[in-house]
Amino acid sequence: MLANGSEATRVSESDWSWELASKARTDLSALEPDEQDRILDKLDEIVDSPWRDPPAYGEPLQNSSRRKIRVGEFRLAVTFDREAERLVVARIKRRGGAYTADDD
Repeated sequence: MLANGSEATRVSESDWSWELASKARTDLSALEPDEQDRILDKLDEIVDSPWRDPPAYGEPLQNSSRRKIRVGEFRLAVTFDREAERLVVARIKRRGGAYTADDD
């Protein structure tokens, strides 16, 4: 459970779900509660959207197999598992620090 009382995994009413990897949970817990809520609300919106397939929200991330999702000043490095219908958030960073080498 996160600082704001939210879970690190969510299954939506659609078939898609989202999950925070351990580093993403750490990244999220370091943010202010309103910033956490904004990111979690966006993840819910993505997996619940009747208008777009969740992978359509991801933009290519240069030199990586991951994709990025923008949420205000934050960038989420994500993967989409179409077979399992799961969005996995690997990292959450502010825009200024999002495009530096990761240690994972």
